[in-house]
Amino acid sequence: MSSAFENTIFDDPILNVIHLLNSIAQENPEAISLASGRPDDEQCDPLLIDRGLARYKDHVAGTEQSLATLLCQYGKTSGIINEIIASHLQVDEAINVSNPESIVVCMGFQEACTLTLLSIFDGGGVLLVPDPVFSGITGIAKLLGIKIVPVPMTVFLDPIALRRLIEALESRGERIKALYAIADFSNPTADSLSHDGRRAMLSLADEKNFFILEDTAYRYFRYEGDAIASMKSIDSRRVFLLGSFAKSIFPGLRMGYVVAPEGAGVMSFSGRLCKAKSLITVNTPALCQAVVAGLLIEHDYSLKGLNQPRVLSYTKKRNHMFECLEREFPFKVGAQRAVSWNHPAGGFFINVQLPFVFGYSEMRECARLFKVIVFPTSLFSLMNEATTQVRLSFSNATTSQITQAIGRFRAYVEFRLQ
Repeated sequence: MSSAFENTIFDDPILNVIHLLNSIAQENPEAISLASGRPDDEQCDPLLIDRGLARYKDHVAGTEQSLATLLCQYGKTSGIINEIIASHLQVDEAINVSNPESIVVCMGFQEACTLTLLSIFDGGGVLLVPDPVFSGITGIAKLLGIKIVPVPMTVFLDPIALRRLIEALESRGERIKALYAIADFSNPTADSLSHDGRRAMLSLADEKNFFILEDTAYRYFRYEGDAIASMKSIDSRRVFLLGSFAKSIFPGLRMGYVVAPEGAGVMSFSGRLCKAKSLITVNTPALCQAVVAGLLIEHDYSLKGLNQPRVLSYTKKRNHMFECLEREFPFKVGAQRAVSWNHPAGGFFINVQLPFVFGYSEMRECARLFKVIVFPTSLFSLMNEATTQVRLSFSNATTSQITQAIGRFRAYVEFRLQ
């Protein structure tokens, strides 16, 4: 009987990325980890729970709604704070949600993504994803049996190259139904789409009749430069906005949402989203919704305002990691830098280019011998790309740990180059 369960979808490496990260950390408890994309523990303040809930109670007291029913009963499948999230999107993003029922409040990004994929991929089709890409989206798509086509990041960021790839797929009879994009500071490479790139992608989606899944997980973590308008704010008709409060408040709330496309002649997806949710989680815990709603109200519906202390903290950490990289891997006049890295204006990650292949075995070797855990970027790739890159996260490490960890990583690189 056991043989019937061998070589199933659950053995796919994409579904084991998080488990792999946890197991490496457990095997090397003395190692400093720059691998996890967790928010800073110091920013996870439990007092926010009381503050948010109290503010929401005050808000409800000014209405004819029953607090007991709202917080203690089964609630609306789509959520009880849709109008408040709509106000936040108007304040922070200039997104006008014409019908709050276009918003479905979810148990984190993962559910929002699952419901969206279920709603779109009824009857086959292709999902385009940049490569490398966050394994959450690809893992869900694989579980749902959706065909995934990875798009090299250089192609994904180039509108002309992206058009050519899509037209080549269409010429082979493939039907593109959706494209997934972290437009701001992607995981794992921290790349961002330019304003022109976003407009071109929207135009392509309209012309080729596919939807864009816009993941805004890192959008509220910009440390320099001007914000670029979200694709949802530019044209709502082709965009499912996938939002989350995990990074900006804390993950334990398990709070996210999806905003379906809106506009003239656009099919309503709210019914599909709610039908799927009613069979998966019924509704999102009202207490968690109340905490988020109260905190948004307290900050005049601005997640940017609520998130400002975290932005200041992460800015210092990112800058400190840059300083450590410069010190440990200095540029030498007349010589090509052996180790290089990108300079993202936001997000949780810095992507580092090495002069040798760095994969699973190298990650274990580095953790075991040099007591630092860094994550191979290639483990996020469906095309076995980025084999000489690593993702460094500064979000959940102290500046002291970052200093030590980069020093240890330099020692590992020197060890490999001997």
